[in-house]
Amino acid sequence: MKKILLLAALMVMSQTLVFAQKERSVKEADVPVRYVKDFQNQNKNATDVSWTMTLDSTHYMATFINEDGDKQAMRFSARGTETRYYINPEYYPHAIIDTVASKFPKHSITSLYILNLKGKMTYEVNIARKTGFLFWRKETECKHLRFEADCKMIEIIDEE
Repeated sequence: MKKILLLAALMVMSQTLVFAQKERSVKEADVPVRYVKDFQNQNKNATDVSWTMTLDSTHYMATFINEDGDKQAMRFSARGTETRYYINPEYYPHAIIDTVASKFPKHSITSLYILNLKGKMTYEVNIARKTGFLFWRKETECKHLRFEADCKMIEIIDEE
């Protein structure tokens, strides 16, 4: 029994390490000054600001609560800035919900946001299949879907 519990604990820890490698939290002082200034100029009333960075240091993202009380994020890189407007589940477009339900019946939406990249708006949807039991739940078969502004699916990006 001890071996099984030890094996289960090692599996959970290894999964945590795998997911933690994609990006990590950083302090604002560790973010390039141009990104911090750009963020502060555009979001003077932002609260609960947290910064993350990809491991290769190519992208920095500030996630925050905007002045309307909504979750938002800005992702900075040398190629430009993208803004993400997160949508609460009760306001998800029905066309997107229906598309996910028909094309990926065993998946559920984990996040949905409007992406503004160089003036072009798209819906970005993260979906996953939830497996496991009781207290040990795991998201598998994670995918990232892109939809046009009129809710037509553009592409599917596998994340696993």
